[in-house]
Order: sequence, then structure tokens, then C-alpha cells
Amino acid sequence: MKNLPSFDRSRLLATLDRLAPYMTQTLSAFVAAQSPSGAEQPAAEFLEQTLLDLGLDSERIVLNSSLIESLPLFSCPCDPDNGRYNLLARHLPRSRGGRSVLFNGHLDVVPTGPESLWTQPPYVPWVKDGWLHGRGAGDMKGGLICALVAYKALHELGLQPAGIVGFNAVLDEENTGNGTLATLHALQNALAKARLTDFDAVVIPEPFGETLMSAQVGVCWLFIEITGKPAHVAYMNQGINPIEAGIAIMADLKQLESEWNAPAQRHPLFRDAAHPINFNLGRIEGGEWNSSVPCTCTLGLRFSFFPGMTAEEATRQVTQRIRATAARVNAALTVDIRSRGHVSPGCEYDLDAPAMQVLADAHRKITGAPPERLACTATTDGRHFALMTDIPVTVYGPVARNIHGIDEAVSLDSMKRVAATMAQFMVDWCGVEPLVA
Repeated sequence: MKNLPSFDRSRLLATLDRLAPYMTQTLSAFVAAQSPSGAEQPAAEFLEQTLLDLGLDSERIVLNSSLIESLPLFSCPCDPDNGRYNLLARHLPRSRGGRSVLFNGHLDVVPTGPESLWTQPPYVPWVKDGWLHGRGAGDMKGGLICALVAYKALHELGLQPAGIVGFNAVLDEENTGNGTLATLHALQNALAKARLTDFDAVVIPEPFGETLMSAQVGVCWLFIEITGKPAHVAYMNQGINPIEAGIAIMADLKQLESEWNAPAQRHPLFRDAAHPINFNLGRIEGGEWNSSVPCTCTLGLRFSFFPGMTAEEATRQVTQRIRATAARVNAALTVDIRSRGHVSPGCEYDLDAPAMQVLADAHRKITGAPPERLACTATTDGRHFALMTDIPVTVYGPVARNIHGIDEAVSLDSMKRVAATMAQFMVDWCGVEPLVA
């Protein structure tokens, strides 16, 4: 590993100040490239050109569910593959003497909700009081731009990493994680120009407030279709109301949520979290007519569980509770439970691994304090690397607010600190060598 005596942290910070307009403009254009899950193409095209402008050729890794559907971390897709692709770009040093890192982040964003609730339209980025707003600004286009700005800053200093640096932008993180799984499968099976052995550290720049992630919960999605018996409301005692049954089912699932959150059931890394396990009724559809007892009701459920419990066991317990409640409400109800979307186990991250210690020290050099550790109550694509490889990985990204909500935003000051930390990490972990134009 090479570290040039000419590297100066104060010059790095000054360079990042000069690059602040580039960072803001690039992220704004990235946010404006609409990329809801299943339709990420505008963002992929924008990022492909942005990488090319930085001298990085991207390899397209096409999402082909048939190649990965037998893998343990595969989730039933929510959208057709439709030729969609990940982008994987690599910086290849001259010396190949340094250690390497892969920055892995997702292109897709969640639905915006009613545009009328936003201060500005959700895909028209705007800046106020140091925050850049727009759907995807925080989750997680801001983190991806941090990694690119860090790389550009080294170039501005006349340096480049002395090890391989990869940038992997993926599909479908928000609903399955199959995008990162597709890249990992390609790297493991020599289906891409890059190889898994190219990388000996992974950083996921998700927006968790400049913390290092120590663990994350598992997450599963279920769709529960309840069929009752329709009837005229004048004779409603002759009907069976599946919407009312759905309300009862969610009440009982909230009791199960409480049981899993009990102190005696806690995973040690989550012992101080206020409410680590969350069961969310994210969607509900049902009924045909105000004056009719409805025929059907469908619930869209997201639930979480601690590392150490398998997704299969968690789903078994949840499914058992659903069926028991339906039987108690009315044995004549029909309940069909389908898994589509996340089947994502939890995991722990080894923050004592050398790469993670170097990242923590880079944060300390930039901010003056060590990073806090976070046991996360959401899931990220970091699980693929933690559970399927021996490569050390964690999640480290900027401060954001209102992710998945209205007026989502990312802190531009935090982005500069994260970019500086990433640049410092590349210097300390990968080493640097003179940039040759």
C-alpha cells in the first residue's frame, strides 16, 4: 500500500468545498431522473454518463431472475425484469498494489405519495437551509454521490487510489434486494468483467447519519387476501366481513410485535433500541360497495425480526398468528397468504475487521470524534455481503430526513463530511498513486 507524503487533509477539505456546487448540481440532476422501483432506467442512464465523465466505464449487469431464483437470499419479484440492469464501474490502478473497496448503493426509490403534500414537486429538487429535497435525495442517491465526489476530490488533488475502487448501482433494493444479489451472483460466477476477488471491503452509503452499522433486522413482506361472504347491508348478519377480519388480524399481529420486542426476546445489539421490531400495514384494499358487506380484503404487511431468526421461522410464526385470528373471527373466512417482495434475514456486521476500523478512523480524522454504532431497525443490501461472502461490510452514509416520507431531504454539510471520510478511507485503505491524465 502506498501513501504519498503529498496528501494533505486540509487540501482535501478545501477541495471538497470547491466541489460543493458540483455535488449539489449532480445530486439534483440524479434526483430529477425519476427511478421508482421497477422503472429505474432514467437514473441508470444519468449515472452511467456521470461515471463516464469521471473516466469510469460502466458494465451493465442485467437483472435475470432465472439465474438467481435458487439462491437463499432471492425474493419473489414485485416487478418484471424487463431488461433492467445494474451498473458496475471500476477504477483500476496502475500498480494494483493497494487494497480495494466496493461502494454499493441502490437506484430505486419508493412512491412519492400525493404530490400536493410536497412543498415542491417530489422530482423537482430544491435546496433550503443546507438541505437538498426530493424523492431519493436521502434514500439513497445522496450517498452514491458522496462516493463519486470523494473519488473526484482525489483526482482534483492529482491522486488516484492505488487499489481497485468499485461503484455498484443496483435495482430493486426497496422491495427485494434482487439487484445486489444479481451483481453478487455475476461476480461469484465470472459472468462479469469484475470478480468478487477484486474487492476486500464493501461500504453501503445508506442515509443512517454518519454511523457505522453493527446489525440490521430481518424484513419480510406478506400479502394476505381474506375472502368473506358478501351480503346487502340490510341483512349484514348473513354476511362475513373480511375487512373487519383484517382489522382483527392486525390487532393480533401488533400483539405479536409486542412479544418480539419484549426485553427478554431482544437481540443483544438491539437492547437499547426504543422499538426495534415493527409490523406495518402498508397497504389495504377491499370492498366493492358502501351498502354491501364486502367480499374480499387484501393486506400488505411488512414485518421485521431479529438476527438469528430465519425468515422462514419468522414467516411461520406470523402466518400461524394470522390463521388463528381468522379462525377465531369466523371459521368460514378464507385466507390466502402470499410472499412477494422482501424475504430478507437480519445480520450482524464485524466492525472490528481491519477495513471497518480504518473507516472508523477516517471518520474520526474528518470529524474529530469516532462514529457511533447503529443497530438498524430497517434492512439494507449489506446483508448480501455479510451472509454470502467473507468480505467485511458496513453501512455508512449521510444524514437525511423524511426518507419514504414527504419532503425527503439530505444534509449537504453531512454529504461533504461523508465524502471527505470516504476519500480519507481510500487514502488509508487503498493507498494512493499519482494521477496520470
